[in-house]
Amino acid sequence: MSLNQSIIVFVDNSINRIFKTIETLKQTFQNIFVFNQEKEFFNFLEENKPDAIFLNLDMQPNDALILLKEIKNRFPNQTPFVIIYSEKSDDFVQELAFNSGADSFISFHNKISVLELFLKNLLRRKKEIIVSVKREVVIDNESYLIYKNGEAIQLPRKEFKLFELLYNHSDQFLSKLQIAGLLWKDESVASKRTIDVHIYNIRQFFGKRIIQSQKGRGYRMNRKIVG
Repeated sequence: MSLNQSIIVFVDNSINRIFKTIETLKQTFQNIFVFNQEKEFFNFLEENKPDAIFLNLDMQPNDALILLKEIKNRFPNQTPFVIIYSEKSDDFVQELAFNSGADSFISFHNKISVLELFLKNLLRRKKEIIVSVKREVVIDNESYLIYKNGEAIQLPRKEFKLFELLYNHSDQFLSKLQIAGLLWKDESVASKRTIDVHIYNIRQFFGKRIIQSQKGRGYRMNRKIVG
């Protein structure tokens, strides 16, 4: 799929505010959709899989952060790449966006050419990841996504980090003590059920075979699956 066939969605209750931006972007990206109603937006998501969704942090009354939470609740295993944009760009606003689960943030005051380059790089990277999938599982640690057969899966942050740790050490078993020290910086976690619960949750997403366990040695990523 070429970049100009990518599906890009904007959610903003002030269409006039972004009209010029949208018209300029359409010269490069053909499939741009703009919604100012939450119901229409979610109806669209039920039938389509956007490559990128832009939510305006400044819009009222449909607060972008509430909308972002609703997207993640409705599509927990296939959450689209969500970018928050705002006329404000201070550290507090950006931290608010990222802490709410946004994948990226961009200032509305940036030149349209900057937004266009941002989109090109994002979509090209997504395409490269999907096209290059020759294994069952691929990790994208920039966007905190794990691809299983080309399908994006989002784990809770700590489980993502545990998955990544085992993936990067797939040639060896890691004991609970090692995992606790590396991830929690607290070896006392090893004596609790915390690690077992996270392992169980990861297996719920990827199947029991994804992580091997051996009494007295610990856990190891199954290299037959991850390559």
